[in-house]
Amino acid sequence: MKEFVLSALPWVMVGIALAILAVSFGSEKRRGEARGAHIAVGASFGLLLGVTLNSCGLWENHLLGLVLGPLWGMALGALYKGEEAPEQDKGSDNGAKKP
Repeated sequence: MKEFVLSALPWVMVGIALAILAVSFGSEKRRGEARGAHIAVGASFGLLLGVTLNSCGLWENHLLGLVLGPLWGMALGALYKGEEAPEQDKGSDNGAKKP
C-alpha cells in the first residue's frame, strides 16, 4: 500500500495543480501583468519550498520536490487575487496636483 501511495501521489498532485491553473486562467478575464508577477513569485517560493522539503527527506527522489514545488507555487500564485488599485476620478482635473 505504501509503495502505491508514494508512486501515485506525485501524479495526483500534478493533476490537481494543473486543474487549478486551467480553471484560474479560464474563468477570469486577463488581469494584466499582475497575474504574471504573482505566478513568478509563486514559482520562486514553491521552488524554495520544494528544495526545503527535499532536504527534510520527504521524498526519495529529489526531482519530485524540484518539479512539484514550482508547479504548486504557480497554481497558488494564479489563485491569488492581489489588491485592487483604487480608481481615480478622471473627469475632474486629469490627475493634476493642486498648489
